[in-house]
Amino acid sequence: METKNHELIPISEHNGRKSVSARMLHAFLESKKDFSDWIKHRIQKYGLVENQDYVSLPQKVERGIGGTIRIEYALSISAAKELAMVEGNAKGKQARQYFIACEQKLKEVSKPLSPAEQLLQQAQLMVEQERRIEHVESKLHVLEARISTRPNYFTIVGYATLHRISVNLKQASILGRRASELCKARDIETDRIPDPRFGEVRMYPADVLDEVFEQSLTVKRSVAKLITHNS
Repeated sequence: METKNHELIPISEHNGRKSVSARMLHAFLESKKDFSDWIKHRIQKYGLVENQDYVSLPQKVERGIGGTIRIEYALSISAAKELAMVEGNAKGKQARQYFIACEQKLKEVSKPLSPAEQLLQQAQLMVEQERRIEHVESKLHVLEARISTRPNYFTIVGYATLHRISVNLKQASILGRRASELCKARDIETDRIPDPRFGEVRMYPADVLDEVFEQSLTVKRSVAKLITHNS
């Protein structure tokens, strides 16, 4: 259990629920009874339900040869408040008032969000989700593009996917021919990988594809300007 509050009696968290150490409560109440007898008697007398009002926590204690096991108990705040109340002394009253205040704080923390707070929370979640999706998509683009034994070689479609450029099969064929011509003219090796649609496809160095795609985009811009000028 991780201690969350050091006021009066520590409030801890166990399995996502706020809880109180029964041993610490017993010490605070200054009970004259042995702890083991005290907690067992109260569990039985007041009908505390395991895994609801309390959780048993076996712990190894280094004592003697091989040590020994003792049972600790994590009480819910409601159960701790009840045991403090039935103690019937000033310490019990003080502990009960403390646990009532703790419950009130927990209610304030968990109160429903206002409509504006709900919208803000939803917007924050959407932004975070978009960031995660973009991150995953970026990884997928790289993986799809880099199916090669050569890390800087890509297929036409793989390069386009990596850089989010839209190309159809006809455009990919034209770009592929240009890349092949450049590689042949410059005595640059190409590579091949299996493709389920075409059997095999050729791969080209990234710097060659940079040039080929830039030329293609330049031509597209020039054509677009010409059309706009003539219209």
